[in-house]
Amino acid sequence: MKKHIIFIWIIFAVMVAIRVFIPRSDYWEVLQVVAVILSIIIFVKCKLPSRKYIFISILLAVLVDVSYIGAARNPWVLLYGMISAVPTLLSSLAVFSVMEKHGGYEFISHKGKHPVIKSIVIALLVTVVLLGICFLISNNEKHFSFSAWKLMICLNPGIFEEMAGRAIFMSYFMCFSKDKMNLFECFTMYFMMAMPHAMVHGKGLIETGMLFLMFGLTFSILQKKRDILTPMLSHGLYDAVMFMFVGLPVSV
Repeated sequence: MKKHIIFIWIIFAVMVAIRVFIPRSDYWEVLQVVAVILSIIIFVKCKLPSRKYIFISILLAVLVDVSYIGAARNPWVLLYGMISAVPTLLSSLAVFSVMEKHGGYEFISHKGKHPVIKSIVIALLVTVVLLGICFLISNNEKHFSFSAWKLMICLNPGIFEEMAGRAIFMSYFMCFSKDKMNLFECFTMYFMMAMPHAMVHGKGLIETGMLFLMFGLTFSILQKKRDILTPMLSHGLYDAVMFMFVGLPVSV
């Protein structure tokens, strides 16, 4: 087994151990640390991306930081927001570096005519399906309440979770995969793109499995087969609707 595959499974085993033996309400800091570690490994191998993507990475990190104002409505919360903004910055830099040097995925698809419009349409369709399923199985009381602050909060899951919680794993595998990945490598890549993010929500076994199957695999496949923008939009839009109807930041 290749060293980078062994390493990522060791990382996952540590995450599972923390999840099982350290009872908490959530484990986002664990995922943030893992994202930073993987980013550093990628920087050593692939260096930084071009200036264009350095600027985009900074912009994404700033948006994630600003999203915290939507929750606290206090400029001082921007300092706390760095806990997500920094992993977002490092992960984005790493993701874009591998994308430019190795390929295998795109930030914005260039396939066919009007690719951006197609990505938006796909994101909308996926969001409708996921919302339909969640509204059917959810027992939470629902009442619509629009708020621009809630829309601002959605920048966090749409950007931070998709870059530092998912795309960083994809870029890690693409960074080390000079040849076509075998079946086990493909399985490991998609599993790591989906399961760690599902685990850190601190839910029970069944709920974690649902997050893995419904959201994790869906957004992971979209990232690899379409582009990173599509699940970003879908993730953010899904949370926006849930925030408006449920009233609590039930992020996926």
